[in-house]
Amino acid sequence: MKKLLLLVAAAAAVAGCVPSKKYNSSRAEVMRLESELGSMRLRGDELAARVERLDAEIERLNGEKAELNRQVTELTERYNRLLSEGSAEAARMLRQLEQSQSQLDERSRRVEELEQLLRAREDAINEIRRKVAGALLGFEGNGLTITTRNGNVYVSMDDKLLFRSGSFEIESNGAQAVRDLAVVLAQNPDINIMVEGHTDDVPYRGSGNLQDNLDLSAKRATTVTRLLLSSGDISPERIIAAGRGESLPVAQGTSAEARAQNRRTEIILSPKLDELWQIMDR
Repeated sequence: MKKLLLLVAAAAAVAGCVPSKKYNSSRAEVMRLESELGSMRLRGDELAARVERLDAEIERLNGEKAELNRQVTELTERYNRLLSEGSAEAARMLRQLEQSQSQLDERSRRVEELEQLLRAREDAINEIRRKVAGALLGFEGNGLTITTRNGNVYVSMDDKLLFRSGSFEIESNGAQAVRDLAVVLAQNPDINIMVEGHTDDVPYRGSGNLQDNLDLSAKRATTVTRLLLSSGDISPERIIAAGRGESLPVAQGTSAEARAQNRRTEIILSPKLDELWQIMDR
């Protein structure tokens, strides 16, 4: 895994700039949140692996269905032939045919169950995107994009919408977009939320308690997270904030355009899939 970087509110604490007691407390909070993000990433990897297993299971079951269909057809033909000949073998063939048909029905039921759950997952993701796009209609294309990747909905906001250069104080226009999104998320408690701050590769040259781009991205993620929570209708357990610094660029190169694309805050929305995993583990 690429460097996994997490800092939230405590990321602003820097040794030498703040009292030792406050710094130690902040570092403890950073370590706790690093562990939390690591656990979430592991759960994300596990979910991706489960979906891959589900696809493989469906493919295997479909293969078994095809073979059982062939066997049932063959047995039916033999049974009818023996029955017409008045052979005693027909009774045994009938039992074998009924057993094969039962196995085929079970495979068909399992495939249909898993395919329904996959469709439900896709429907949930599409519904999240539809609701988010409706709430942010006035912002999409103006520093804000909504995409679907890897089974998640990504709401990506450019820095020009949210923050001034080097700042983690949110601008009024961007704050309104976050508040509009918070309304949708409050009404849909089955959506998990991750807020990730990203910067370009230009070293941070600001002053104060921020050391570098990592600190800046973490403070920005925290600012957006606090604004989402300020509505009072979103459970804090649903949200995690992550500072990624310059480690996950979406555009390569050092041009002004590439760097502008990399300066962003992403709100990643994921549907809860507990039912799917419970059925897969049966």
